[in-house]
Amino acid sequence: MKLETQCSDRVWRLRDDDEEASACGEGIRACGEAGRDRVAQTGQPASGSTRCMSINPADPDARIAEIEGKLELLVSCSPAVVEEGEGDDALNLDYLRASSVPYTVYVRKAPRGSMRSRLPEFDESVCDAE
Repeated sequence: MKLETQCSDRVWRLRDDDEEASACGEGIRACGEAGRDRVAQTGQPASGSTRCMSINPADPDARIAEIEGKLELLVSCSPAVVEEGEGDDALNLDYLRASSVPYTVYVRKAPRGSMRSRLPEFDESVCDAE
């Protein structure tokens, strides 16, 4: 599962059954990256064994294919650096704020290949206003 936020160049990939992601726990999760993330609660640098994001965190057996209607997204990290580069070449690396209470996200499923299956497009003009 891919998580993108408007105005940010950082893309998170949450996985449910992957050797690379298993280092930071079970369930649907994304691990932190050394130098890019910090543990929000302590401010310490995150590593590949730090679970930075998890979906339906109370269910370690959760699987992406089984998600219907809504999900809970728990964000446990914050970006170590929110911007990389300067001027027009700057990349925004910020993402959703960490919270001890999961975000509730409503989801919809569409048949593969249907017109409804396209992802909504971000309105990047609001990013330039900053």
